[in-house]
Amino acid sequence: MDKALNKTNKTWYPYEEFGSFFKLEEGTLVGCPMNEDGTRDNTPFEVDWNRGVEAKDQKKMKEFAEQLRTKD
Repeated sequence: MDKALNKTNKTWYPYEEFGSFFKLEEGTLVGCPMNEDGTRDNTPFEVDWNRGVEAKDQKKMKEFAEQLRTKD
């Protein structure tokens, strides 16, 4: 199996556009809300592509996932 598909990031990466931090865990995109002061809230959630991501945001979120496959 392709290692990039099962990628787990060591770091949470901020995406201010969505007010969240994201990382991959075993190839699954997970996020945490961003606090008002720019720190990461500690309530991770798995991105639900069917109900949690609006159609207009799906392309950008998929780009985030692709970017995260190249990061530690």
